[in-house]
Amino acid sequence: MASEKPTVLFQARPPEGAALTSSSLCDGRETWPIVHALAATLNQPDPLPALAEVLGTHLGAGACLLLCHYPDTRRVTYTCWHRGAVPTGYQLGVTETGPSQEGPRRFALGLIEQTVDQSAGRARLWWQKGVAGLLRNGAEPPAWLRSMASCTAIAVDGAEMQGAVLLLGAGGLAVEPTVQANLASLGAIAFHQHYLQGQAQRHTEQLRYLNYLKEDFLSTLNHELRTPLTSMMLAIRMLRRPDLTPERSAMYLDILEQQCTREINLVNDLLMLQTLESKAPVAVRQPTDLGQLLTDLADRQQESFRQAQLKLALRLPSAPVLLATDAERLTKVLLELLGNARKYSAPATVVTLALADNQSPNGGVTLQVSNLGAAIEAEDLPHIFDKFRRGARATKDGIAGTGTGLALARGLVEQMAGTIKVSSRPDDAHLWQTCFTLEFEHHGKSLSKS
Repeated sequence: MASEKPTVLFQARPPEGAALTSSSLCDGRETWPIVHALAATLNQPDPLPALAEVLGTHLGAGACLLLCHYPDTRRVTYTCWHRGAVPTGYQLGVTETGPSQEGPRRFALGLIEQTVDQSAGRARLWWQKGVAGLLRNGAEPPAWLRSMASCTAIAVDGAEMQGAVLLLGAGGLAVEPTVQANLASLGAIAFHQHYLQGQAQRHTEQLRYLNYLKEDFLSTLNHELRTPLTSMMLAIRMLRRPDLTPERSAMYLDILEQQCTREINLVNDLLMLQTLESKAPVAVRQPTDLGQLLTDLADRQQESFRQAQLKLALRLPSAPVLLATDAERLTKVLLELLGNARKYSAPATVVTLALADNQSPNGGVTLQVSNLGAAIEAEDLPHIFDKFRRGARATKDGIAGTGTGLALARGLVEQMAGTIKVSSRPDDAHLWQTCFTLEFEHHGKSLSKS
């Protein structure tokens, strides 16, 4: 037969000499309200604020602070509740910089580490300085913190996180070891639930963004495929006219050839991008005179740059440079970078194609394509080589492209055992310098002058 007295799962003990109050949990009848209240917090969308308030209220604390560090994402979260106020939660990611973020992160990690060390008997928790630094608003810590004279710290350890529960009070608050263990388990569940909810939210946002990329790509691809086809169809109709002169006929045939080439190049880029993702890299390296390759490439591109009101400058070292590489793939990468620079450069500026020998950290070969124009937005810079990714400016200004060129360039460079990176820095008051840098290890020796 079941006992009529409920089992005591959580029990708090006031300090020695203090009288028991109705809020103490020594009486089993007082246990169930907090058990149900704590369990109810786990049903909240974000359980940490509710958990902090319930713990602080039912355990007779003046304030409750929950801190957690998730090593895999390097995120730090902390939640603070004190009497007479609504609990507030904070999250510090790895991208935030500046004193306003570095200080709280350092104090939070310090409090967690000290709590863990104290629970293992290795150190004493100096909580006043850490809590004051963490909750500092401007130059001063919050006024209510001055009345807090004691701290009961409980370490929370889980498979994917490490945290702490800090119970602050004006007087001493003793929590029995068994109760601390139960609270640590409960905290671990709440922190893990918070972690899973954050992961689910990030995955939802990523899925939403991927859907946006897909729709944007399909819209762009539809335009890029239809435009050449429309031009070819018009040229074919004009060629059918019986009164067409030989000069006009030659012009329409040129249009047909140009637009057909454009269509073929687009389809080939899409197929090559798919091939790069599905097959292992294949390196076909042959000794290549990079100076001669870049000279020939620059000569072929001068007219297109002149028509765009730009100048293409070529910078080569004094001695020829030999590199064992795939000349066809390297040429395609440089054509993509030069075409990208031509589209995004400000009028009447210079695009520079440069080659340097033994300048990269690995002692290899460095090639750079740089231009002057608008800045690459900070949020776009880390994703500029992503497939189908187009910057906000390209979409806004209606600049042609499918978002496959730079992804294809990166894939080809990686096949050639090289690296590619990009930087965007202010050059003067109005323009920014965007620079794409290719680096390859030296697989050949410099050619001697003939």
